[in-house]
Amino acid sequence: MIERIYLKNHLSFDEVELVFGEVELNLSKGLMIFTGPSGAGKSVLIQGILSIFAYFDVSASLAEALVNADIFLDDYGIEADDELIFKVIKKEKARYFINNQAVSKKIAKKIADNFIDYLSLRNAEEFSKENLLKIVDKFSDVRLDEFGLKFEKYKKLKKELEEIEKKEQKSQELKEFLEYEISKIEAINPKNGEFEELMKIKKSLSKIEKIKKLSLEIGLIFDYESKVNEFLQLVDVDGSFFVEAMNELRGHIEESGDMINHLEEVDIEEVLDRLEQLQGLLKRFGSVDECLSYLNDKKKELLLLENIVFEKKNLKDEIVKLEKELDYMADIISQKRKNGIKLFEENLNYFLQKLYMPDAVLYLKNVSLNEWGKDEVVIQINQTDINSISTGEFNRLRLALLASKIEFEDSEKALFLDEIDANLSGEESMSVAEVLEFLAKKYQIFAISHQPQLTSKANKHFFVGKKDGKSFVRELNFDERIQEIARIISGKELKKEAIEYAKQLLKDK
Repeated sequence: MIERIYLKNHLSFDEVELVFGEVELNLSKGLMIFTGPSGAGKSVLIQGILSIFAYFDVSASLAEALVNADIFLDDYGIEADDELIFKVIKKEKARYFINNQAVSKKIAKKIADNFIDYLSLRNAEEFSKENLLKIVDKFSDVRLDEFGLKFEKYKKLKKELEEIEKKEQKSQELKEFLEYEISKIEAINPKNGEFEELMKIKKSLSKIEKIKKLSLEIGLIFDYESKVNEFLQLVDVDGSFFVEAMNELRGHIEESGDMINHLEEVDIEEVLDRLEQLQGLLKRFGSVDECLSYLNDKKKELLLLENIVFEKKNLKDEIVKLEKELDYMADIISQKRKNGIKLFEENLNYFLQKLYMPDAVLYLKNVSLNEWGKDEVVIQINQTDINSISTGEFNRLRLALLASKIEFEDSEKALFLDEIDANLSGEESMSVAEVLEFLAKKYQIFAISHQPQLTSKANKHFFVGKKDGKSFVRELNFDERIQEIARIISGKELKKEAIEYAKQLLKDK
């Protein structure tokens, strides 16, 4: 799975290059073991490798990994290439790249999750409710596709009901506000063009007295009309222009008289009051059109509020119906899981026995309806919750869990283990080694070992040391492995018995 690792300036390591290919002629499987004295940098190295895949913060100035994994990168907006290369460059901050395309740390981790399982004491996701149910469902041949779609609809309707109920709580106050807004505008009842017409009337009213006065004064001109006509005849000028002008003037005076008669019937106070009302609306809405549009919107909102009771009832009826269907489906799923959990328990206990652990008891606990049905998986060992067992027992339980579900793994993964054989007896350590050897048929396993048993099972054995304050790592050949396993057994002063035992362990492999 991971074929090559390169780290530069990673804490106490100046430069690291590791190649994991050609493990038993299979590029994607095998057991990679890292050993070395305390403080040499084994954990630092593993964290450095994982930092390339965004599981830890980056310390190296440059970190790169060549990966052999079948991942559809288009789903993440990344163009596919012949190779899959993860790269991190750190100056002031870390920048992540996949196939030389910049990605976020979150995306890098999401893609890496497709081919990496990291088991640490701080993170026990494999025992999450969802993961345990997934395993049970594999043993039960349960598929949640139809149930999941129906539950999503159920959740959506429940959310809609919550929103309606929130609206309902505020509806009375909102209803009163809407009614007030509507009544206020309807009381004024504005019309398009009305404001402009009233402004024209107001302007005319302001000139009415002056028009009346001038129309009386210019009326005197008609007393001289005949004199003007006589003059024009005497000077041999065609007087038709004058006749037309006088007739046109008479028309305008008559029109102004009609206008004056009309305006004298208008109540100026009513006009001014109406203009004040309309000006208030225009100041608020900008135009009569905007005001009428607002009025229409508020009427629609009010109608929705008035219909909210009927909408809520219909929604509740639909939710109750859907809940009954989900309950029925969940009961069928639970029945299938009862058979599947027994098979899961048998598989798990098979590996627990190999690991010198007592049998586990698995059962389904009924819980409220959720996207997984109505079940929760409970695991107990010696009638004790697994959160209360020792660290060594917990680690071995995790291995048994991985081994019990290995037949259902769709793809091969890289597995990183944290202190998996620490504080174990020789017998327990050998059992862990044998189970990891079994897992290595499907996984590419990276583990720090403290015991000779697991170290002897390695397909590739890397030694991590320190010299002059600088850490280094290198792959060991067969003879070097004998020496390193003997050191683990007897310490710096290699004893003959330790060397013979190391040879025997490697021979048995």
